[in-house]
Amino acid sequence: MRSLCIDLTALSDADLPLVGGKARALGRLADTGLPVPPGICLTTFAYAQYLDATGLRQRLPLLLERKPFQEMRWEELWDLGLRIRSLFLNTPLPEELAAEIIAALPPRLTHAPLTVRSSAPAEDSAASSFAGLHDSFVNVRGLPALLDSVRLVWASLWSDRALLYRQELGLDPAGSAMAVILQELIVGDCSGVAFSRCPGREELAAIEAVWGLNQGLVDGDVEPDRLLIEPSTGIILERHHPERLHACRPTGNGVALVPLSTAEQAASPLTEATATRVLALLRQAETLFGVPQDM
Repeated sequence: MRSLCIDLTALSDADLPLVGGKARALGRLADTGLPVPPGICLTTFAYAQYLDATGLRQRLPLLLERKPFQEMRWEELWDLGLRIRSLFLNTPLPEELAAEIIAALPPRLTHAPLTVRSSAPAEDSAASSFAGLHDSFVNVRGLPALLDSVRLVWASLWSDRALLYRQELGLDPAGSAMAVILQELIVGDCSGVAFSRCPGREELAAIEAVWGLNQGLVDGDVEPDRLLIEPSTGIILERHHPERLHACRPTGNGVALVPLSTAEQAASPLTEATATRVLALLRQAETLFGVPQDM
C-alpha cells in the first residue's frame, strides 16, 4: 500500500527512495534517543499524485526537452526553473489530494506550529549534498498554510541553483522527486549549527549559535557566536563573539528579525555547558553514521 505520510520514527532504510536522506537521518537519530522534534515525512507518492492529478506530468517534458539538459547555459537553466516553478505556484493542490494529506496527518501536527522541510530522495548522499538548495519554511500555522508550503517546497526542486547543481553532477532532472518533512517547531532560547569536524580545520569541532531561531544564521542575517573545540577533550581553543543585535523569532505565520534585549546583546547564546552538551550529541551522531556530521 502506498503511504502518503510516514512517522519519522517509523522509517526504515527501505523507505529511503520515498523519503530522502534527510528524513531517514532524522529517523535514525530519533531511534537512537537523540532529541528530534516529532514529525512525519510526506513521501514522494504525494508529489507523484500532484503531478498526475494536475496534468503537470505531461507538461514538464515540454519544457525539459526543448534542449539537452547538459547543454543548457546558466541563463537557460534560470528560465527553465522559472517556468516550471510558475507552473507549481499557479497549480493548487487538487481537493482530493489535499483532503488525503490532511487525513494522513497526526492530530498533533494539525494544530502545532511547524517547520516544512525538503528531503530530496537519491540526491543527498555521500557523493552529493543539496543542503540549502531547496526551500524550507518555519513557523507554518494552519492547514491552508501547510499545504501551500508543501507546494512551495515541491516547486523549489526546480530552482535555478538546484538545476545547476544537478547539471554539474550529471543528474537527469526528469527523474527528480521531492519528499517533505513536517516537524513540530520547537522554539528554543537559542539555536545553531555544529560540525563534528570543522570545514577547513578537520582536527577541530565547531559550534555556531544565535539567539532565537536558526533561520537567522543559515540565511546569513545574523552573525553567530562561534567556538572551535578540541573534539577528544572538549577544550575550547578559539572563540568568536560578534556584535549581537537581532534574532529571528516566530511572528504570525512565519518569522521576522527583531531587536535583542540589552541582556541578550551582552550574553553569548553559546555557554560552555551548552557547548559540552552539543559536542556529546555530535559524537553520538558521528558514531551512528560513521562519518563526520553537521547538525
